[in-house]
Amino acid sequence: LARRKKKKKKKKSKDKEKRLPWEPRNEEEVPLERALRSRILKLSLDENVFLDDCRMSEKAKAQDAIDAAEQILQIDKNLRKQRFNLVPRVVSEEVFWINYFAAVERVRKHVVEEATRMREEEEGVVQRQASAAAAGNVAGEKENTSRLGSLDICSKKLRHVGLALETAKGFRRMQDMSEAGKPSTSSRATGKLGSIRRAMQAGKSMLARKVSGGGKQEELVNAVWDLFDPDASEEWDVTKAFFPSTFRLTSQIGGAGPTTFLGHLVMHMCKFSKMSEMSNFWMHVMDEIKWHWNNLKPIPRIPKEQAPDLSSCMLNQKLMLLNNCIARKSRYIARKRGPSENVPSHAKLKDGSCCERKGHTSAIEGLKMIETGEQVYIPVCQESPVLTEELMRETDEMIMKTGSVGPGLQQLLCDMQAFKAANPGCIIADFVRWYSPSDWIERDGEEACLSSRMQEPGNMWTVIWEKARPMPAVEQNPLFDMEYNGDMVVDALFEIAPSDLFEQLFIVAIVIRHALLEETAISIKDNDPDSKVMSGVEESEEFSINTCCRGMSESKIEKICTAYDTVDDFISDCKPVEHVEEDLDYEVNEWMVM
Repeated sequence: LARRKKKKKKKKSKDKEKRLPWEPRNEEEVPLERALRSRILKLSLDENVFLDDCRMSEKAKAQDAIDAAEQILQIDKNLRKQRFNLVPRVVSEEVFWINYFAAVERVRKHVVEEATRMREEEEGVVQRQASAAAAGNVAGEKENTSRLGSLDICSKKLRHVGLALETAKGFRRMQDMSEAGKPSTSSRATGKLGSIRRAMQAGKSMLARKVSGGGKQEELVNAVWDLFDPDASEEWDVTKAFFPSTFRLTSQIGGAGPTTFLGHLVMHMCKFSKMSEMSNFWMHVMDEIKWHWNNLKPIPRIPKEQAPDLSSCMLNQKLMLLNNCIARKSRYIARKRGPSENVPSHAKLKDGSCCERKGHTSAIEGLKMIETGEQVYIPVCQESPVLTEELMRETDEMIMKTGSVGPGLQQLLCDMQAFKAANPGCIIADFVRWYSPSDWIERDGEEACLSSRMQEPGNMWTVIWEKARPMPAVEQNPLFDMEYNGDMVVDALFEIAPSDLFEQLFIVAIVIRHALLEETAISIKDNDPDSKVMSGVEESEEFSINTCCRGMSESKIEKICTAYDTVDDFISDCKPVEHVEEDLDYEVNEWMVM
């Protein structure tokens, strides 16, 4: 009897493991079964589902679900086709199913979250946790009216990032901080006694981690998922439009916008009290950045295709460069897979013979070549290179050493070569009319001609035109190697020095703190036009610009934190009494929750 019961139990657990992925796992998911089934069955129509690498955190769940593969194959004919086409020629059996079930988990999560959000909207109430109910009402009002969303860098958090910067100066790599304890200033831990204290703290941290079975792993995973939320708001930077003082400060001290990717990174970094947790969080962030690059998914809250902002910090410039590489590589792959844009076409030369056009798109209406009378076609040109401040410096040094031409003249040479390939028999005047119309002079009663600068003997355009030989863009040496630059950015971020990382994050934290104070000051000024509250914001802006620099000392970090404490007190004094009482109630409730 016992053996029979054991067999029945085993069979039940096996059946449970082999259940179909759209079957409900709890009572709340019962109404969602039809939606889940529809969305999951559509996955097998997209080949990329099985080719895109999944995250490390998704692999464990996917491997557990592979037992149900046989059942799904019997139901989903499109899945059978994909397996037949891809396994084992493109991917292995294991990778095929891991990627599929990882995508299934993402769909489940999205459908459940969407249903929950819709239910909350219908009810008209978004409830917080019971313990945070008192603070939730005030915080909810602030979130709704704030243009900075959920960002919050208080004085305590700003000091926390400052202490982390001081502590990070004692480490060469982020991996070396895996055993470090809470951030502390150098004055508290110097000499032999300081070394003993740090060793004891590292031992305590290691013991605490072992006892707690991994510490704040759930909080860490949630922070990473929130940071890389693909549905994050596209309004990644609002400072220029609404916060003029913060915008000036950001460009002067080399920071990043408060609502950008780095702003949210700083906010999440502040949640971790120990250097080891911060190091672990950064390594998870880097794993995600690498995953986004390998799968050509843009980094959220960073412009998808915009030249790096040279007034921002180097970290922000590198992320903007990476998004450019992702966009260009995606376009290149799509162009390679898609049908050719070129329609076979020929042009007559001056001597009457024909020559094939190469690398052209469409004809320019009303523009014909001067010597042959043939239609001028737009050539397919290379995209201009994208450079960070660091890459510009390296390029300038290379030009000085080798005597080669700069990126601007290289671009001109490539465009001339592409134009000659697309328009056989053309002359420089044809190119100038298309490329620089202002240099083609047309006067009433006179014959059209090149501008005076173009007619100067030995001018650079004429010299380059004579050197250029017909060559379509696909055959030219690339002006910008997206593969190399993308890999270079990822490698540089993996190898970044802790002091360099935390210094840039501290500057971004200053920007967020300044933006929050400016927002409060603007709301006070709107209610009381005679208030002098904006003077405090302007003074803090000037002080930060004069104090922030590379390699900030501990005393400078402390001065900046103290300055913002003073400005915070000044703005609080300018507030009407009822606003001060509301803020005090909110802070007390928040403290009680913590």
